[in-house]
Amino acid sequence: MVGLATRTTNTAESDPSTAKIPKLWGQFSQERCAKRLEDVGAFGPTVAVYSSYESDVNGGYQLLVGRQVRNSPSVSAPLQIVSTAQGSYLVFRCSGPLPQAIVDGWREVWAYFARDYAPARAYSFDFEIYPDAGPVEIWVAVRDR
Repeated sequence: MVGLATRTTNTAESDPSTAKIPKLWGQFSQERCAKRLEDVGAFGPTVAVYSSYESDVNGGYQLLVGRQVRNSPSVSAPLQIVSTAQGSYLVFRCSGPLPQAIVDGWREVWAYFARDYAPARAYSFDFEIYPDAGPVEIWVAVRDR
């Protein structure tokens, strides 16, 4: 994956004065990122990749907004590369206007994984996939049983 990235926490994101994710999305849409990503061979829908988790839902993580690439191209700042790994995922569909649909989707994710019978989250790579048409999907990595 190649795109723009930031490091944050859910606590920081809950306060508009410290939230970094809205700024990252603004930067992604304003800096002609689509053209830059095409120039390095990126393809497919826009994807938000959550990675480099410190611990769990309470720890820090990196968020990269970008697109998929087949090989790790040479990129310059502000673009960054995140190499993802295969795994097992649960998929949550988000409906409604953005960005509120994503906020509500993550609340659903957290509520689901708070249940006793839920599988354990892997905290490796989670994704939000933004197709050209249709609902956004949140893919959450789970530990293999």
